[in-house]
Amino acid sequence: MKIIKCFVLFILLFSFSFPVFASTNTYTRTMDDLLVPDTVTVSQNNIASILNTPAVDASEKVYDFAGLLSSEEENTIFHSVEEFISDTSLDLGIVTISENNKLSARSYADDFYDYNFFGKDGVLFLVDMDTREIYMSTTGNAITLYDDYRVNKILDAIYEDFSLGNYEKGILKFVQILEKYDTIGLPSNDDSQYVINDQGEVYKKFPYFILLGIPFIITAIVMGILIYKNKVVRTATSSREYLDQKSVKIKVLRDRLVSTHTSVTPIYHSSSGSGGSSHHSGSSGISHGGGGHRF
Repeated sequence: MKIIKCFVLFILLFSFSFPVFASTNTYTRTMDDLLVPDTVTVSQNNIASILNTPAVDASEKVYDFAGLLSSEEENTIFHSVEEFISDTSLDLGIVTISENNKLSARSYADDFYDYNFFGKDGVLFLVDMDTREIYMSTTGNAITLYDDYRVNKILDAIYEDFSLGNYEKGILKFVQILEKYDTIGLPSNDDSQYVINDQGEVYKKFPYFILLGIPFIITAIVMGILIYKNKVVRTATSSREYLDQKSVKIKVLRDRLVSTHTSVTPIYHSSSGSGGSSHHSGSSGISHGGGGHRF
């Protein structure tokens, strides 16, 4: 009996020492209850996609099906996502998978967001270990906020972390960059002036060419002043200055302009915008933006 009691005690202590973050819990979809939002139109074309998409509690936000994260890492990412949602008007879900039962990472990300109860405006970030791709799916207002240019910048800034197996760092950096762009506002031509560093900070590039040009401008001004002050001899600019004005009479002839006609041809200048967002529809028929990057 003592051995049995000790064994039970050991199991209990072990369980309390290593808590499990239950974010991979799923629910069973059936033909009678597909567990999809009312906004989704169910048809024969998308029933298979619905049944092949995990049904989850959308409030958990982090779904590590691939087992890439420890419980502590999941908890850290969860709080980061919650802070992002609180600070913005967007929803956000993080998913990792080891096997993809759909056509592509894009299909999986779009379906996961659409067939679970996430907000109408938001982002789904997928780490697909099967296709070795990270994919960012945008929905609603997030399509406009994260246009093609920003999506490419974000994925370029984080894909190397996933190549190196730094999954927590890459995901936290992703969330941080998302929030920074939300703070910056809608895309504009100024986006090209922003850079993203390895810590996920987004900031404007300093115009070093202006700093380098200041000494040259100051030098030119000083030289101009000195030349002007030391200019004592005026160079003759006309033959009149070499003549004795009293002994020579010069008759000046002038042509009078009778009429004129000016022809004006307009010149058009085009300005480049931020590029906009590409749109596509998921199997649900809901519009999405976003993009992916292999790692």
